[in-house]
Amino acid sequence: MHKERGRIVVLSKNSSSLFGYASTLNKLGYYSLSLCNYVREVVDLLEAGKRFEYLVFDAFELGIDARPLQEIARYCAIFSIIAVADVNSRQRQGLILWARTHEIPLRGVLQTPLRPPELQELIGGQSHLINPHHL
Repeated sequence: MHKERGRIVVLSKNSSSLFGYASTLNKLGYYSLSLCNYVREVVDLLEAGKRFEYLVFDAFELGIDARPLQEIARYCAIFSIIAVADVNSRQRQGLILWARTHEIPLRGVLQTPLRPPELQELIGGQSHLINPHHL
């Protein structure tokens, strides 16, 4: 049996990806999810006083999504941010440095497409409870 974990907000422009994230996160013991297609939806949640353990930002592109992520981070209501991005190692390092410079609480950068075992490792899922072949 999974122990209930904190709240997660998932931001993805692709609606069908949201269902995949919901399924994966449920298997990792995260049941309190907010699934959003637009940055404005995340901001509305934060303005309503919601707080989250994680933001999973799907298909993150630094050139396009930097300003919206800074807007989200300024609420100080998300403990850690996970960017899922199509980047090489140099771009990944650049993203990590950018986040540090702008005080973005970036937990990590995962490569697209998302691999559930990598997400599990990053958020500290209970590996003895999860069979990665069933994710």
